[in-house]
Amino acid sequence: MHLLKWKSCITAIALTAISLTASKSALAVSLYSLTDLGSLTGEANSYASDINDSGEVAINSLDGSDSFFYSNGSLKKISPLPGDNQLGVTGINNLGQVVGDSVGNNSTGNNPFLYSNGITQPLPIQNAIPYAINDRTQVVGGASKLGPFLYSDGIATSIGTLGTVAYGLNNLGQVVGVLNSNTAFVYKNGQTTNLGTLPGDNYSSASDINNSGQVVGTSGLTGVDDGRAFLYTSSTGLQDLGRLRPTDLFSLANGINNLGQVVGFSGTNNNFYAADGNGLQAFLYSDNTLYDLNDLIAPGSESGFTLTVASAINNNGQIVGRGAVNGELHAFLLTPISSVSIAEPTSGVPILSFGAVVILFAALKRKPHSSSATIQQRS
Repeated sequence: MHLLKWKSCITAIALTAISLTASKSALAVSLYSLTDLGSLTGEANSYASDINDSGEVAINSLDGSDSFFYSNGSLKKISPLPGDNQLGVTGINNLGQVVGDSVGNNSTGNNPFLYSNGITQPLPIQNAIPYAINDRTQVVGGASKLGPFLYSDGIATSIGTLGTVAYGLNNLGQVVGVLNSNTAFVYKNGQTTNLGTLPGDNYSSASDINNSGQVVGTSGLTGVDDGRAFLYTSSTGLQDLGRLRPTDLFSLANGINNLGQVVGFSGTNNNFYAADGNGLQAFLYSDNTLYDLNDLIAPGSESGFTLTVASAINNNGQIVGRGAVNGELHAFLLTPISSVSIAEPTSGVPILSFGAVVILFAALKRKPHSSSATIQQRS
């Protein structure tokens, strides 16, 4: 659905006061105001990796030179650890704590850190990348020696073998990621459960889990370049979320909130950082329907943006990610402003693709700045 159709729909509702809720083809969905976070950073190219329930956002520059903490309309630059000159931030919790890692010109590894109250402090884990932090200040990620780790109460514990990476966790301490570079897993109460793949696939990886234990990620024949976005629950198993267009080659789910709303992207261009916006569309999955987020931007708020990747969604429905505008890649923040009834989009059959197992989630939540094969990264 194009923006022009949105304007026509809203005008018709205002003038005729006809309720669309009686139509079987109409669904209630929010429109969003768009905030260009990239215009605040001073960077030509930036992207948002995560958001908390207060609307605070973790932002990276594409070249890895700067990272930022966004709160209440203002930015604070996050400094790398002493001796380092590049950094990336991956996760933020409701306490405003941010995790990431930094490296230096002469460094041979990734130095994980916790940023809180304007201070960047090292985490006691060698050559590691943290990917997520919960409200208990537990941190998960991947390390060259520990493999997948869970950091809690000042101690990092390995929760699997090398080749396994932890990408997300909830406030119950349940962890998700990719097991042995091959299949999605859930770790809880000391036990690891292999989630398997969608039918016909050989690979899967999980990116996020909410407090109800719902899991999102991708499943593909060979890897992320021929993958399909999925939603997992213990009662239904892996559910294929589909693709936005029949011509799309892949889709991937990056984040889920406690309402079960899922965000990610779908498209044909495996350059996930394309500044021209071609071949990628950010999506929202809500109420069993997949929406192109570009169709949900409120009139007058679009600012020439093409929303290419949605990284995370908070429990208030705010969404962050990256989009193309004027030949640059900018971090964005979407905030719900209304709920209207719209025609249900016509998605294609739920078959998508992605490739290259080694990329994994390196292209989803952060820009890689290490060539370590043992700590597989996502954007």
